[in-house]
Amino acid sequence: MVSPFFEDMLSLPQPSDSESVDGLPVVRLPEDSELLNSLLSKLYPVHTVVPKSYDKVLCLLAACQKYEMTSVLSSIRAEVKRGEFPAPEGTEAYPAYVIAGAKGLIPEMENAARQTLDHPMTFEVLGEGLRLFEGWALRDLVSFRKRCKDNLVMCLDSFFEVEPPAPSSIWAGCPDVMYTRTHRQSRVLPRWLNQLLSQIQCDLKLQNFIYPLNIHSRIREEYLKALRAHLYCHFCLAVHATNGPTFCMELENTLA
Repeated sequence: MVSPFFEDMLSLPQPSDSESVDGLPVVRLPEDSELLNSLLSKLYPVHTVVPKSYDKVLCLLAACQKYEMTSVLSSIRAEVKRGEFPAPEGTEAYPAYVIAGAKGLIPEMENAARQTLDHPMTFEVLGEGLRLFEGWALRDLVSFRKRCKDNLVMCLDSFFEVEPPAPSSIWAGCPDVMYTRTHRQSRVLPRWLNQLLSQIQCDLKLQNFIYPLNIHSRIREEYLKALRAHLYCHFCLAVHATNGPTFCMELENTLA
């Protein structure tokens, strides 16, 4: 009922000398008994046998894909999202990326690639897991990481703009920088914010692999640290009090 693969197989006439049990034909499958036990528990009204690790989940998904069990495939993916099935944690994202790629599980491969951005990509982190990588998989993950880094740098570019409706337009007016040498008003970022964004961009350009790229999870803390060094400015404190949380949220969401 759930697998066109088996429906077609069982509809074909069996050779007279084929293996059988109690008159029924035997079909030998390459998957091990533990995986098949989990798979069959998804097909019948019995308690689901949950795989013990995420690599076993990936093998289960690959079997569903192989046997064209589309509804079961969707069900397992939903259970992983809900936390009912194991999911990759921490640097497990690296072997998950390799295994998913080898089995043609594109959504899982893409999700694992995104998770690797939360961690450095160094020999120390990859460890023995580096042996799992085929050349193409390592090359593609490196290219993905570089593209994400470049995208982060470009995202930050928009926060140097101070003309409305740019999100940073709220900061134009800091007394430290609001006058040029000719004493004409100019719209520029406060020095502390400009230095913060410039330093983050500079760090990103230098850290393809040795640092995580999850800057969105740290940007608010770094913003507040920079602002605390500028507490003497009533203008910036007032902007922060009224619009700071919204500005930080937009910065976080853009980088995320």
